[in-house]
Amino acid sequence: MPLLDCNDASLRLWRDGLDTWSPGFAWFSDGRYQFGELAWQQARRAPREINNRYWHRLSTQNLSPALGPARHTADLVHAHLESLLSNVSGELTLAIPGAMESQQLSLLLGILQTLPVNISAVAHRSALVGGAMGQSCAHVELQLHQTCITPVSVERGVASAGETQILPGHGLLGLMDDVAERIGEQFVAQTRFDPQRRADTEQTLYEQIPELLRSLATLSEISLTVEGHTARITADALRPVGAAFSHALVPILPQQIPHIALDTLLAVLPGLSLPSDTSTVETEVIPAVASAMTVPEGELIFQREAPCLEKTRPPAESPQSGSSAATPARQAGAPPVATHQLVAGRATPLIIGTRIADGVMVSGNGELTIAANLAVHLNDQPADGVIAVNASDRLNVGGVEVHFIAVES
Repeated sequence: MPLLDCNDASLRLWRDGLDTWSPGFAWFSDGRYQFGELAWQQARRAPREINNRYWHRLSTQNLSPALGPARHTADLVHAHLESLLSNVSGELTLAIPGAMESQQLSLLLGILQTLPVNISAVAHRSALVGGAMGQSCAHVELQLHQTCITPVSVERGVASAGETQILPGHGLLGLMDDVAERIGEQFVAQTRFDPQRRADTEQTLYEQIPELLRSLATLSEISLTVEGHTARITADALRPVGAAFSHALVPILPQQIPHIALDTLLAVLPGLSLPSDTSTVETEVIPAVASAMTVPEGELIFQREAPCLEKTRPPAESPQSGSSAATPARQAGAPPVATHQLVAGRATPLIIGTRIADGVMVSGNGELTIAANLAVHLNDQPADGVIAVNASDRLNVGGVEVHFIAVES
């Protein structure tokens, strides 16, 4: 069933295991609206033709400043959804942030009623994240204009989302502004070129920030080129950004929380320092957990609970006669089931629903599912379908080599 993930920073339509990223940006030019990534790519070039607050401020109040013929932000959300769902009909699941107010949710559902879709379930995003984590945690969710912190408790295989706290003014856009400022300082110091002086070069800089942060998670510095000018950007130069974000975030984290689930960009932010262990929330976990939920009959309700994904695979074969074990014992000397992937020196957990690469997804404990007609090699042998991966295995896909390891708790 298709799923619409309604976080404005990572608004995504999931269908058949594939996603369409369409962040909450509207661009009005030449008498028509364009949305999502295309609009984001014009955000620094044509700021007066851009609106990026219409999801954040979803309402029927007059739009100010005006942007084309839209009367209010609800008109922009309607146009955005009409474009994004143009080839979708029938049942649709919604995943919404805990910060969305009840009036906004009602308005959103009313907008969707005008489109050829039927909303079958509305789920709390943080409950879905907790279902993927399988443990109590605080979900730190980065939106365009704010950060949301939601405690999630896990009991008897069910993740329940608590009340959401908001950190206003500390969203993705502000974070990228701070990172861009630090990078600009490095360019000026090293090359006397300021990428933020012109709209085109500033846009080029902003579009490279996400990949730069991911690279700095495993490297101490990286070269960045804008309009022929190259500067070395170090992780140390960006640490003050992470330190400032930590300073604002830590006071509103739930007390004595055992674990923190971070959105991908926050997880790789240099200088971020938090009081508990952290893990990265990949966007794929949202539809993976939602697909395991039971769709309630009758009146549509906001589901704040989600099932935890099964962390152990069923036995591959029945136990031997007379054995008291529930599953067959592993052969002596056999490598343990992989728990983490290692890419470019960085280890991340194999969470069910995580995408290893395009077309390769974690589908169980030490288990991957490979899309059809995809060239994948496991330990230099062709692999397809559903495969098991153990510690010391190597996977090659799309020019990327992934090593698998087992981390003991």
